[in-house]
Amino acid sequence: MRYVITHGHIFKNAGTTFDYALEKAFGKDFCDHRDDKDMRKGGAEYLRQFILDNPNLKAISSHHLCNPLPESDEFKCIPVYFVRNPIDRVLSVYNFERKQKKGSKGAEMASKLSLEEYVRWRMTPEAPKVIFDYQAAYIGRSRNLKPSERVDVAIFNRALQRVISQEALVGTVERFDESFTYIAGQLNKYFPEVAFNYEKQNVNNKGSIGDKYRQAITELTPVLPEVVGGNAYDMALYQAVNEKLDEFSIV
Repeated sequence: MRYVITHGHIFKNAGTTFDYALEKAFGKDFCDHRDDKDMRKGGAEYLRQFILDNPNLKAISSHHLCNPLPESDEFKCIPVYFVRNPIDRVLSVYNFERKQKKGSKGAEMASKLSLEEYVRWRMTPEAPKVIFDYQAAYIGRSRNLKPSERVDVAIFNRALQRVISQEALVGTVERFDESFTYIAGQLNKYFPEVAFNYEKQNVNNKGSIGDKYRQAITELTPVLPEVVGGNAYDMALYQAVNEKLDEFSIV
């Protein structure tokens, strides 16, 4: 059986660091997929054909990885996701987009709005919900969501079942070292000859996990109720992934 690692690169979730590890491991047999339009439009059938058309492909990463993943008698996808504390993630997304200043609507708005104003803009119907239950939406959706749509219990349940399943390899940003060790160990079952290593990429805030979280809480105080309420599903998903990591640690 041919195996292909499919990394769902969730925005601001240490995805660049994991992609770096995949590129170091597989070289030209790793694809940092950037044809977002075709991936979003074609879904599982597009990815299935892409894998078949690239017989040497060992791993692919996409910001818009399709759900569900393709199924085939010729290959098997190994899904990998990293999730992050959604409160800390809000501040990280804002700071990153503020530095970009252009390139997306989010970057444009972050460059001219305060954090509180930016959060409130993200709450409007026309703004993509990048900081509200975005991780649950990314992992649990079965189609592309419109900006006005919010995550419902069906989407959350699909995301939850995916992260707790034996097939999905999941970790957290806050426990990245531990997560990487677990994921690399599982991947070595499929690629025993490969050495997986990483160097952290795109790290803007080098404070401790606790310091980052306290900073996020402090800066988000004016809109904290909205941020917490709008990330209930993400927080539950984050907790489930931590519990899965705890089981690995015990073993």
